[in-house]
Amino acid sequence: MKPGDLVYSTKGWSTFFVGHVGIVGQDMLIHHSHPLGAFSETLSRYKSRHKFGGEILLLRPKTAANEAANWAQANIPYVKRYLFDPRLKGVSNNYCSKFIWQAFWNGAGLDLTNHHLTSNRISWVYPYQIKRSTYLQTKDSIIVPPALTHL
Repeated sequence: MKPGDLVYSTKGWSTFFVGHVGIVGQDMLIHHSHPLGAFSETLSRYKSRHKFGGEILLLRPKTAANEAANWAQANIPYVKRYLFDPRLKGVSNNYCSKFIWQAFWNGAGLDLTNHHLTSNRISWVYPYQIKRSTYLQTKDSIIVPPALTHL
């Protein structure tokens, strides 16, 4: 993993069938907005959130990786509430894919969706739009086995 890489969790039980995405910061922690809060955590801890198993794709930006990583690391503390707020300008009300879009937009002026979005727009940004971005390439795949439960 490198700063700016994205970790995209595929659709499944662990991601409520919509997918999830985080970004690797310069500190090598994964920064992401999650229903339980804003997190900066190791890959091991990030993987542990996938209790039902699944696949995590490592996506590498073709450009603006360091700028996005810096922005995400500096701004994750300002995420206060997990909320599907379509206003792309604010950070306090956030969700995973919006936060990643903001990292690239605010860090480098790059719209990962290729939909001509700007921070002044009102629009949803979906995890699949991040995954399909032409600015990213898949570097690896990590299979996460389901967590064992004790009876």
